[in-house]
Amino acid sequence: MNAFNRPEGQTFTTLLQELAVLSGVTTPLGPRDNAQLDVEGIGFTVIEGVEPDQGTLVYFCDFGAVPETTQRADILQRLLEANLLMCGTGAPTFAVNFETSRVVLMGRAHLAEIDAQRLLNAFAQYANQARSWQQTYFLEGQNKPSGNQQHRLRVPLAN
Repeated sequence: MNAFNRPEGQTFTTLLQELAVLSGVTTPLGPRDNAQLDVEGIGFTVIEGVEPDQGTLVYFCDFGAVPETTQRADILQRLLEANLLMCGTGAPTFAVNFETSRVVLMGRAHLAEIDAQRLLNAFAQYANQARSWQQTYFLEGQNKPSGNQQHRLRVPLAN
């Protein structure tokens, strides 16, 4: 067993400490129950689950603001379509944060089923998707009838 295999009884704090080591963060990530993390230039928030979701974590990936353009409705529709395509156990979901009006990709994982390396790998993929969304808003190929327009994020955190 290496230092980042999940030991029985892993805590949220332990997972945050391992994330800090893996990501090269030298300062504390945040208070005991949450952390702010930058992965490849994209912001993530990780929050410890509380009753009734104790033993879990919730993560939020900041995709950015929805642009105020004539295509705003199309952009929001594409996010809803992506939610439908991503539906599944452990799969993240898109939302608009009502406090910031920014698009977030959010999900939940059980501490017993995730380790820091796997979480960081998933965050790297989500960061890549966020940068892609910031450039295209998932509108590429919008007018082409094609069955291959899925924007599925294929790194569910749960088994």
